[in-house]
Amino acid sequence: MSVRIVLLRLFLLVGIYWIAGRDSAVGDSVLRRQAVDFNWDIRPILSDHCYACHGPDASKRKADLRFDMEDSAKGDLGGYSAIVPGHPEKSVLLDRVLSTDEDERMPPPQFKKALSGKQIEQLRQWISEGATWADHWSFEPIQRPVVPVNADDFWSRNPVDHFIRARLDEADLDSPLEAAPEVLIRRVTFDLTGLPPTLEETDAFLNDPSVDAYEKVVDRLLCSSRYGEHMARYWLDAVRYGDTHGLHLDNYREIWPYRDWVVNAFNRNLSYREFIIEQLAGDLLPNATRDQLVATGFNRCNVTTGEGGSITEEVFVRNVVDRVVTTSTVFMGLTFECMRCHNHKFDPLTMKDFYSFFAYFNSLDGKPLDGNKKEHAPILRLPSDFQTEQLEDYDQQIVALQQIVLKPWSAVDEAQRRWEAEVQVVRLQRAEDGETSSVVLNDWYTVGPFNDVRLYLLPRKYGPEGKPVALEDAFKLVTEETVAWRHRPTWKDGMVHTDLPGDTAANFLYRKIQSPKDQRVKISLGSGDGIKVYLNQKELFSKDVSREVAADQETLELPLKEGDNELLLKLVNYGGSTGFYFRLIDSVSDLPKKVLEAISLAEDERSDNQRALLQEHYRNKVSEHPELVAAKAALKRAREGRAAVKRAIPMTLVWKERAEPRTAYLLRRGEYSQRDEVVTRKTPAVLPPMPEGAPNDRLGLGLWLTDQSHPLTARVAVNRFWQQLFGVGLVKTSEDFGSQGEPPSHPELLDWLAATFRESDWDVKALMKTMVMSATYRQSSRLTPDLIEKDPGNRLLGRGPRFRLDAEMLRDQALFVSGLLVEQIGGGSVKPPQPDGLWFAVGYSGSNTVRFKADKGPDKVHRRSLYTFIKRTSPPPQMSTFDGPSREACVMRRERTNTPLQALLLLNDPQFVEAACGLAERTMREWAASDRERSARMFRRCTGRYASPEELDELVAAYQEEWAHFQQNPEAAEKLTGIGDSGPDTALDRVQLAAWTLVGSLLLNLDEVLTKN
Repeated sequence: MSVRIVLLRLFLLVGIYWIAGRDSAVGDSVLRRQAVDFNWDIRPILSDHCYACHGPDASKRKADLRFDMEDSAKGDLGGYSAIVPGHPEKSVLLDRVLSTDEDERMPPPQFKKALSGKQIEQLRQWISEGATWADHWSFEPIQRPVVPVNADDFWSRNPVDHFIRARLDEADLDSPLEAAPEVLIRRVTFDLTGLPPTLEETDAFLNDPSVDAYEKVVDRLLCSSRYGEHMARYWLDAVRYGDTHGLHLDNYREIWPYRDWVVNAFNRNLSYREFIIEQLAGDLLPNATRDQLVATGFNRCNVTTGEGGSITEEVFVRNVVDRVVTTSTVFMGLTFECMRCHNHKFDPLTMKDFYSFFAYFNSLDGKPLDGNKKEHAPILRLPSDFQTEQLEDYDQQIVALQQIVLKPWSAVDEAQRRWEAEVQVVRLQRAEDGETSSVVLNDWYTVGPFNDVRLYLLPRKYGPEGKPVALEDAFKLVTEETVAWRHRPTWKDGMVHTDLPGDTAANFLYRKIQSPKDQRVKISLGSGDGIKVYLNQKELFSKDVSREVAADQETLELPLKEGDNELLLKLVNYGGSTGFYFRLIDSVSDLPKKVLEAISLAEDERSDNQRALLQEHYRNKVSEHPELVAAKAALKRAREGRAAVKRAIPMTLVWKERAEPRTAYLLRRGEYSQRDEVVTRKTPAVLPPMPEGAPNDRLGLGLWLTDQSHPLTARVAVNRFWQQLFGVGLVKTSEDFGSQGEPPSHPELLDWLAATFRESDWDVKALMKTMVMSATYRQSSRLTPDLIEKDPGNRLLGRGPRFRLDAEMLRDQALFVSGLLVEQIGGGSVKPPQPDGLWFAVGYSGSNTVRFKADKGPDKVHRRSLYTFIKRTSPPPQMSTFDGPSREACVMRRERTNTPLQALLLLNDPQFVEAACGLAERTMREWAASDRERSARMFRRCTGRYASPEELDELVAAYQEEWAHFQQNPEAAEKLTGIGDSGPDTALDRVQLAAWTLVGSLLLNLDEVLTKN
């Protein structure tokens, strides 16, 4: 690639990250109203500097003075008061913050949070103006504010804009300009579907002269199934959805039907009220539907573990704490985690509030330790109609075949009587002779490991394989080391042994078996991983498999000869620890106890149940009658078929309440073992009580959260939806609506949106439409000198949003414009390619996610990023590089960073290269025209707008230079265009395709392609 093109691409990338990062780098210095506001200006000062010693936490409180309560802050402290309204000169608070005496100054120097001059002046002004107090704004009831109206306001389109315009007028900022139509449709399509518009959709909008052209676009997008997929992504961050347990082995767990429920809930516009209630307590609803049970997966998304050293009660408490913290953060924007060990330092919330809330979530009818299984009970299986029909069909087959197996059968019954007599004879002989077995099993010997690549381990012969064994032999390895036979006298049969060398290698186990006669005996084996079995140098069995060793994984019959027999096992290990299991299956000793008891009785002494038990055992386990064997084989196939259908049925984790709720305790210092007083289910005292008549359980909790009196739920919800559209919420700290959080930039607008949302029956689509239809949303994101000076962080909303697209949107956009995106709603998670070894670096050998194996085929690897498999201890690098969370904890707002690694990923990740190639193919197929026309088409498909002549000149020059390069290096063209699962169109010239691929990569890395403008 030429130096000129490299520099051009790097210049464009530098532009991307400088401009995209500009908003995040600038502080949020918002122009405040001239009058000092208690909630906006004063409470943050008191909370940050005073509450630690004079706040809600009684154990840390000094001088019996509280600045979180008006009566105490203004009360008589013995002839003086901390705050005297209208008299700053009499207010001890000001004396103490201005004192030069370190013993008197507040906050104390060791607190290292001295007040600034501006903060002291704000305190003085507030006291002079009367020290008007107000309860914390977020705990105040939601009242619908009066919409401000300006007679000269020709800019506003709906009430949202009137609130914004009022603040802009205060700051003396001009009415903003509306974004260009092609920018606007791109913005709203991304914000409502997570994907860019097609060229056809853009042209239809640009050519629609009607006054409601934009509204028609919005309505179409809200009806798209892509809408639910995009909205679900933000919710899954908040509820910490992942495809693995998250700790220790970090095994796979199946809960993706809950993700699909979220997608469908947004698409069918489920009332946010029902959205909350079904997730919190779908199982407690009368006649709960399958969907409502699936919704309770919200309560099961927390990180879990099955680690052997874990303490059950500790894990139980940790699981419940996680549910409490997530519920309080997602629905109320409160930092409950602060109350696990002590009363909240800054908000009027106590430890007792925490553990009373804890009591709603501590009665899951399931074990705290997950057993490292995907189906950590309670679970719900979700068969399709077809699978249900298959199961019913197999059930009918099984019943019919069981009747055949157990029908009257004189020849079989006679054979059964002979078998019973033989068993009795053997038992009597053993009792007389004191024998325990008819064969003698000598000690085990082992040799190894024989290392090699996985490809050759099973088929290639090593050391003693296929030869008579001489225990004095030694074997030379490729490493020049020598390995010899090792005696294993302590190994006992019937136990799993794992003390063999690990890694990718073969180990051999040898023993002699002495038999008094020619006979066939059965053995049970287990292996980790593959296994071969030799008897007297003849191969009897081979199986290539990757698995953890366990008892009774294979059953094998050994044809023993009279005298000595040599048994040789080859264990093939593909990684991690290896192991084996061996047990001789004795036809008499292995009989079930109840079967032996029945055989020992005379025929006329047996009960009907014993007769039935003997018949069932003999016919199912012993008989070799040809017709019966055929019937049993058919029965086995039917059962295996049914089991295969059952295994294919998706399942999901759900909540099931215990019949008797667990007792909850206040835990001293938050320690699971330090139980204090018993607490009952109760909502925090600072918030409204439970609605009258509501049950005191999770269902009641859902009703309480969505009650008209609750001050937080609607505010938190609308703020989060606003954040999705504008990049920053009206409350920037969307996870914290408490005293330490940032006050709202537009408190009246926040309450108007919350009241409107609640009164609309919690209609999410209506709320989203209101916000995107506003003139505020439609603004140009262009910066002006006035905006830079007065509102650099855009907290007054004087311009449109501008920030880098999220990880999922970047990848989905690349696949979409290239024509590669496979759009399929729902289903299990998929694994697009990523660097091999990332999982292995953090994994345990026993984990079923220790090795990453990418899926194959476009229907898997080209799906939307929403469906990408999330391994919590090693999340997908395409996402984490762009600040996607690991989903180990609730995330209400993602960080947005800009790093060189991001540029490297966009330029070099195989899927982005494949997308660039797909874009090139699509353009070449659709436009078999001039280089300039192809450049124009490709540019517009990526950016949504027409390129300028200068931009087209650069693209054509880039193409022509790359074409010349690949003409001289056709093998490089072949390699570049062969990346990915889609495969190049063989009808296209590979040199041209490679050159256009690099042009496509350049375009996919442009600032305006990666950035929301």
